[in-house]
Amino acid sequence: MARKLICNPFSVNRLAILTSRWFLGRMIRLIQPFPAPLDRLHQWQPGDCLTHLDGQPLDDVLDLYYYTPESRHTRLRLQRSSGEEVEVAIDPADIAAVTESFAPLEFKTCACDCVFCFIDQNPKGMRDQIYVKDEDYRFSFLYGNYITLTSLGRKGLQRIIDQGMSPLYVSVHSTDIEVRTRMLGIKRRIDVLDILRRLMEAGIEIHAQVVLCPGWNDGPALDQTIGDLLEMAPLADPQEDEVFQPVCDRGHGYREGEEQAERPSRGGVRSLAVVPVGLSAHRVGLTQLDPVTHDIAAAAIEQGRLWQATAHQKVGYNFVYLSDEFYLMTGTPFPPTNEYDGFWQVDSAIGLTCRLRDLWDEELEWAAEDGELPTRPLTVLTGELAAQAWRREFLPVLLRRHCPEVEVIGVPNTFYGHTVTVAGLMSGADLRPALLALPAHPARTVVLSPRVFNSDGRTLDDMTLEDLAADQPHSVLVGEEDGFIAFWRELG
Repeated sequence: MARKLICNPFSVNRLAILTSRWFLGRMIRLIQPFPAPLDRLHQWQPGDCLTHLDGQPLDDVLDLYYYTPESRHTRLRLQRSSGEEVEVAIDPADIAAVTESFAPLEFKTCACDCVFCFIDQNPKGMRDQIYVKDEDYRFSFLYGNYITLTSLGRKGLQRIIDQGMSPLYVSVHSTDIEVRTRMLGIKRRIDVLDILRRLMEAGIEIHAQVVLCPGWNDGPALDQTIGDLLEMAPLADPQEDEVFQPVCDRGHGYREGEEQAERPSRGGVRSLAVVPVGLSAHRVGLTQLDPVTHDIAAAAIEQGRLWQATAHQKVGYNFVYLSDEFYLMTGTPFPPTNEYDGFWQVDSAIGLTCRLRDLWDEELEWAAEDGELPTRPLTVLTGELAAQAWRREFLPVLLRRHCPEVEVIGVPNTFYGHTVTVAGLMSGADLRPALLALPAHPARTVVLSPRVFNSDGRTLDDMTLEDLAADQPHSVLVGEEDGFIAFWRELG
């Protein structure tokens, strides 16, 4: 029986996993010496690569973690650019420190030409990384990136099974082979259900996604997709009574107080997220797609509600979840927080609004009991859809808890076009003018969504927080989501 690869996806900064090109070769390149005192084991030279662990060839850092013994010294084989091989003995406990010397893990790129792909809808002149499409099961396991499984191959599928890489996040879109083939823009007909069954039988947990494209995979096609995937859903675990809380923005869940690595995987399709297609103003030469309108969104909500009732009877939980955009677009009340079960896909804005609303309300209640409510008024600059969420869900909570005034400004997206309204696709080119348009007096504390910036602290159009805030009188800060109330209180 294969052991499960345990790797906490929220401490993988130590793995130096970034993105650039296709990963080549069965080795791991070293870009700097081992940290002291491990540097005495090997005198690093440019071109050095780690090739084996105890004779086992290594493709990447995940292999290193998977094959590392737990209770004895192990041997690393390194190869220099000259071809010379060197072996060093190391304590397995030092593996994490060694990985600091590794080159970034380079992802495998996507060969699909999806009709709805947002990467193809970016304007020209942005950073090269913006235009790269990833399709790498390792990044799905580590970060929750969605993959189509079209480039997996037999070797990749077997490695997932052998090393127990679970959970994975899969872009299904449709279980009808013809519909999915056309939507993904591929020539080879791949039965995604067949691959999912293989993963399910191996105990791999799947979180699936449908990007809803009117006229393509909505209506009866969506019914078929939900029904097919529900057949692969695991039954509810009676021990999962407590509310799950996401431990990062990718929505991996675990019970409060439970280590993520200890939560056993349960094979099958654990959840299905339905999100509306995003259409920018830069679709020149691309397939004609229609937006999700109010009526289509309302129909999808009702369709989802009916399937949730079926799923609850069949497996004991709702299984299918619609993104917050559907509810905000139609003015429909959000489901109760507990109906999102584990918030499995919160980074796709599945229940994010009502989850934050209830979380902030609870934390404000505690703050009021301690006499430590926030005291500073705020101005929030965000996307137009997020501004709706603030006005409809968040501001009533803040008012009820007697918080200082919060001014919410929804900033139109001219960078991508008026149909793009989410906070995560705001650009510096739109936020900067909104900042400059604020009256100079009184000086404000302006808060931006953390989703505006990438891990390097840059907007989609390569601006930093300092660039945005330059030469204007207001204090500009990047807020938090889960920790927003604590962040606000600390402002004084």
